[in-house]
Amino acid sequence: MRFLTYLFMWIALSGGWNISSGYTGYIDFGPVVYFGIGAYTCAMTMTIVKFPFLLSIVTGGGIAVVISYIMGKPTLKLKGAYFAIATFAFAESMKQIVLSFDRTFNVKFFMGSHGITLPICTNYNLFYYLMMLMAVLVVLITFLIENTKFGLALKAINESEQAAQMIGIDTVKIKITAYGISAFFIGVTGGIYSYWVTYITPDDVFNVHKTVQMVIMTLLGGMGTFLGPILGATFLSSVSEFLGAEFVEDYLIIVGVIVVFVILVEPSGIYGLKRWKKFLKPKA
Repeated sequence: MRFLTYLFMWIALSGGWNISSGYTGYIDFGPVVYFGIGAYTCAMTMTIVKFPFLLSIVTGGGIAVVISYIMGKPTLKLKGAYFAIATFAFAESMKQIVLSFDRTFNVKFFMGSHGITLPICTNYNLFYYLMMLMAVLVVLITFLIENTKFGLALKAINESEQAAQMIGIDTVKIKITAYGISAFFIGVTGGIYSYWVTYITPDDVFNVHKTVQMVIMTLLGGMGTFLGPILGATFLSSVSEFLGAEFVEDYLIIVGVIVVFVILVEPSGIYGLKRWKKFLKPKA
């Protein structure tokens, strides 16, 4: 059950990242910010304000959307490596702010490196079903928007943003909207995670390696497809679970080789492998 809960979490996270970056081609290294915001909002509202859990995670998602708008407005005007570097710097800056805020202003707010302990919940089924719900919602919404006017606009931006602007698409508005949707799902998932593990620190929930894992899973499964995050998260999580038990010291090297091999053989990810079927069919 713990493995499946983690699997659903990674499907939700990589699927959330895919809604914005996978369809537009803007490689974002900052979504861990929204995961951390969701986690800390849930922790702080439950322990300080005494909000109920469900209200806390929705609040975390809402604050993540607000921050994504503030951050996305200037950064989404950048392109390529400049956008990736800006979002990476934003993620690292946010972690340092949370770490040093209390010491700088002599308050007890984020609790710095000590982190926050949440009330213990022994109903593990709750987190299993909530993470599964998040995974289903992300995949369903991605599927629904894929062929809508909004989804086609995202694909047009990926193909050629300049051409999309020339035919009347408000590319900035479209990108910010997708960025906000992505931030909401990642933020809510972060809130569920915080209550599940009961103890969070900035080094955990603002760790950029979480972003890297979202990116790798989506690339591995297939960017810009609703099935890509499912395939990538399932494959990578399953392989890591098996190899981690069998090869404790070397499994990350093996996982890295597998990921590189798949991406080199099929750049469009595991989802693209279905195209091989036409070459494998015997000719009449």
